[in-house]
Formats: sequence, C-alpha cells, structure tokens
Amino acid sequence: MIEGGKDLDITDHVPDGSPSAKALAAMKLAEPGFTVGPFLQGARGAYEMILMAFEKGEMESIRPFLSDDVEASFAEVIGAREKEGLTIEANFVGLKEMVLQEATFDRDSRFAEITIRFVGELISVVRNKAGEIVEGNAKSVKRQRDVWTFARKMGADDPNWQLVATGD
Repeated sequence: MIEGGKDLDITDHVPDGSPSAKALAAMKLAEPGFTVGPFLQGARGAYEMILMAFEKGEMESIRPFLSDDVEASFAEVIGAREKEGLTIEANFVGLKEMVLQEATFDRDSRFAEITIRFVGELISVVRNKAGEIVEGNAKSVKRQRDVWTFARKMGADDPNWQLVATGD
C-alpha cells in the first residue's frame, strides 16, 4: 500500500471506501499476509474443484472446504440423485465471470466472510438408470450462476477458507 494512497489490491475489486473495502482492509490488519488477489485466485480454483466434485458426487475430497451446513445440503442433493438412479457427467469449460460481491469482517471474533458471484460454463448431462439423457446436452455449454460465501477466522493456523453459503 502506498502511504496515504489507495490499496489497489482492494480497490481493483471493490469500490474505494465501501463497507467491503473497509472489511478487506480490516482483514489485512488482522492477518498481514492476506491479499485479495491471491485469495480470489484460490476461490476460482476452489469453485471449479468443489463444483465438479459435487456434480460427480465425490464429497470426500471437498469435505475440508465445506461448512457443516453446506456439506449437509450437498450430501442431501447427492443422496436424492443416487436414490433416483441419476448420474451426472460434467466438464468444466471455464469461468466467464467472477466478482467479489461483498466482504464482511467482525473485529471481535476475527471472522471474515467474502461473497463471490461466479458465472461458470460447463457441459453437463444427467442420465437415468437406463443411461438416457434426462437433462442437459452433451454438445452445448450451459452457463451456471452461483453466489458463494467463503469464511475464515483471520489469523488462524488453518489457511483454508470454507464454503459457508451457496445461492444464485
């Protein structure tokens, strides 16, 4: 940060002086090694990894990155799919858009939350027990909009952020 100047690591992603900018600045004070750019790069990778594991029903690999509530809701959806005999084949094509929507920080608990809007592109088909496609198209890319909130206690030994809320 330039003395008395804007912190571009923050203002490149949220408006200067906004509540989110203030929350991000407070996160940096609480944990000097935290930077927004690398966090967003990590969130981009986490989005693809978590989304694809969810689509494939492979919860084991992503469990450490999910809060208990998100894990329970993912497990419920995966369980319902399995009960109906549905399988999903999905390929991640890319990320069309990623916007830091909101950041909050509780100075007392040192609990930080960052909400990101993702627009991902994937090719996805759902097949029934007989192997017939019941949803999607194997030849067309669909856009998927997700709003995910990641949270972490700043200054904690565990550097991993957890996905604590999902929406669209």
